[in-house]
Amino acid sequence: MINDNDSLARTAHAFGMTDLEFEERSQVEAELAAQQVIRRWQEEEADRQALREFSENEDIDWGFHDQHDF
Repeated sequence: MINDNDSLARTAHAFGMTDLEFEERSQVEAELAAQQVIRRWQEEEADRQALREFSENEDIDWGFHDQHDF
C-alpha cells in the first residue's frame, strides 16, 4: 500500500522541495543565524574593549570650567 500523504509529499507540496532539501536549508539558515549572533557579540565586545581603553587612558575635559570665571 502506498501512502500518498507521507511527510515527503506534504513537504514537497507545501514548500516546493523535498524534506531532505528542507532540512538542509534549515541547517544552513540556523548556521547563518548563529554566525550573525557571534559576529554581533564580537562587535559589541570590541566596542566595550575600546570604551574601557578610552576610559582608562584618556582624561576627559568636559568643559565645565569654561562656564565660570574663577
